[in-house]
Amino acid sequence: MKWIRVIAALIVWLAPECALAQLQRPSLTGVPRAGNFFVRTKRTREQKKRLQPNAADSAEYAAFLARPRTGIFRLMPDIGCAENVNIIRADAACLDYIPESSAYSFREKEHTIEPLSDLRLRNGYLISDGILAQGILVALGEIELDEIAATGAGLDFLLNYAPPAQGAEAQKQYLQTLRGVKIGGYEYKKALPIVENMTYALRVVAYKGSVYRSFRGYRFDVLFGDKRIDLTVAFRVVRREPDGSATLLWKEIERREAPRLVFTRRKEK
Repeated sequence: MKWIRVIAALIVWLAPECALAQLQRPSLTGVPRAGNFFVRTKRTREQKKRLQPNAADSAEYAAFLARPRTGIFRLMPDIGCAENVNIIRADAACLDYIPESSAYSFREKEHTIEPLSDLRLRNGYLISDGILAQGILVALGEIELDEIAATGAGLDFLLNYAPPAQGAEAQKQYLQTLRGVKIGGYEYKKALPIVENMTYALRVVAYKGSVYRSFRGYRFDVLFGDKRIDLTVAFRVVRREPDGSATLLWKEIERREAPRLVFTRRKEK
């Protein structure tokens, strides 16, 4: 179904009413987007090869990766090469840029565009702020993934979090996690510094719903074909590279059916 997602997300508008996807963007990225749509770009064979994790890491964690619902991927830093699709940056850094390399979807198990991502890397921070989604990150410490269970320190808040179905309440909770929630010595936020050998947990509630936009007379749903589920994962940063990229090893903790987010329409006066 990947081709369906590519068509559906060919040009994506970030909906103004989808506050869950927009409230923190300037403060976290430091650079507001000049354009308001995104284009999916196909990577070359050489770019795909460069994006692969280090062979030594894949070999070291082969037994772990043989288990179901685990994975390893490399995340490149977003250096702003795709800030505006109307402008082509031709500096050395952007000529070497790999499209869709700084954002990843655990739900789809693939790199993707920023609005449909569960996790992205920017300015030394791991960020979870996908469109129509509630992402919550927590740093668990320098511990092995095998030590992470479905319960225990740091995970209780994530697993007990009850996502609201009403847009107003969801927006309120979004702002709370944007500022940070401190419980039991852990801080739950939408963005945390990336640290080598650190293990994190992430819960992403990818709400069911629709975000409709029109382009040249065609109306489409931005979220069409995207797997909308409620997913909790644990991941460890097993490698940092001088270029700012990172290799992440991960496993799924729990998945649930995602609620449908409902926005209350304003009454016309």
